[in-house]
Amino acid sequence: MFIQTVWEREMSEKAIYQHGSTMGPWRLLRRAGLAILAGVLLLIIGGMVFQRIGEMRAASLYPAPGQLYDLGDVSLHMVCRGAGDQTVVFSSGMGNPASSWRPLERLLEPDFRVCSYDRDGLGWSEDSGGARDAGLASDRLARLLDAASITGPVILVGHSYGGVVARVFAKDYPARVGALILLDSSHEDMGERFPPLAQQGFRDLLEGFQLAPWLNVFGVPRAFDLFAPAIDGLEGADYEQSLALLNSISHMRGTAEEARGWERTAVAGREVAQAGLGHLPLDVFVAGDWPDEMLPSWTEMQTELSQLSSNGQYYLVAEANHPQIGMSDKYIPLVVAAVRRRAVELVPDQAQ
Repeated sequence: MFIQTVWEREMSEKAIYQHGSTMGPWRLLRRAGLAILAGVLLLIIGGMVFQRIGEMRAASLYPAPGQLYDLGDVSLHMVCRGAGDQTVVFSSGMGNPASSWRPLERLLEPDFRVCSYDRDGLGWSEDSGGARDAGLASDRLARLLDAASITGPVILVGHSYGGVVARVFAKDYPARVGALILLDSSHEDMGERFPPLAQQGFRDLLEGFQLAPWLNVFGVPRAFDLFAPAIDGLEGADYEQSLALLNSISHMRGTAEEARGWERTAVAGREVAQAGLGHLPLDVFVAGDWPDEMLPSWTEMQTELSQLSSNGQYYLVAEANHPQIGMSDKYIPLVVAAVRRRAVELVPDQAQ
């Protein structure tokens, strides 16, 4: 009996030892896991607080410079400057706010009325909560111009995605466009005509735009300046203001909706390609700083855009990249010259 008791005690102590030696590492792992989870939660909460503080600061520093116009289904922000007889209207690229046009506007303000606006959900505009595409954007632009009492033919300048919106508007409302200037405009078929690797890159870009609002919720782009390349060419206050809008949750939600509607936008662009733009004064500026494997297909598509009108011109800006062509002081004088040239051509027509 004694021997059995001693044996049982030894086995019990051995079991306790083994149990302790087994559970010890698990306790450490559990504690480590909890510590990691707590750290992640702190990062998430900290990122959200960082984002909230950043948005509050931006709202204080950068109030809407223009006016909100009630279109019925949504109110859009537009700012007009200058007092010239002819009006230039700017249509921004996907993800870019109206403020990204400031360098170009300043050069034109002495002689033109210049108007830039934010599409549905972008910049200082309200969010309709509905779908977005170039056709809807064209309709809203027409109503916006009506609300702002801009009735005569305008010189319409469109960059990137805004170039598709501008083309659709020129087709839908030909009497309202005196001249069209496209700056490295998106092409309705680029998702299919880029080289295979670039096609995937374009799909990734659209998906990235749809992910961007969630990244903004946690302050990731704000912390790492992820959206800075989209406004390459802007400087000083223009850069800071535009980056603040790119870093806002609401702005990127609007951008995400435009990205989701790309296929409908492409359909609208193809309708323009089929109908053509008649003899509309048209200038197509093309950025030459694209990857070597993409440049041939890109210039081919841009050449096609210049041929939408029998009065179209094509200009390759060899050293400019996609955003710089409409934002950098180095290249925007070329655009200013085109606006002035087309404005002179329009004077006899307006006099009639």
